[in-house]
Amino acid sequence: MAWGIGEKKVETKRTGPNKMVEVQTSVKDTSDDVQSKIQPDKERELGGGMEILGLDFLLGVVENIRGADKNDVIMRKLVFNELLRREQLDAIDSNSLKVYAINEGNLYGKDIQCEAMKVLAERTARKVGDNG
Repeated sequence: MAWGIGEKKVETKRTGPNKMVEVQTSVKDTSDDVQSKIQPDKERELGGGMEILGLDFLLGVVENIRGADKNDVIMRKLVFNELLRREQLDAIDSNSLKVYAINEGNLYGKDIQCEAMKVLAERTARKVGDNG
């Protein structure tokens, strides 16, 4: 079926047993008016996407340190860097941070290893400061 300019396509997706959600997508208008409104590539916001993910989801990914599958490691690296960008590394569990700090097998790289060590050092300094 060919979609005309400006028409909306409505799809239905299942989100769980017996739950339906309508998803609307619009077909891109290729007229000159729309094209003139699109920002050039240099000005486009390319970092979008990760900010729609909630902290609980991100922590679930980054704290699930089992397995060294290439895709799992890449996902954990992406999420770790997103938490770093959000300045929310403090939310990661210390046991998980130890794995990133030790970085056995050099799975995560020096940048992530360094950031994990920084957070653990800050926690240690706070703990020593509270006791002393």
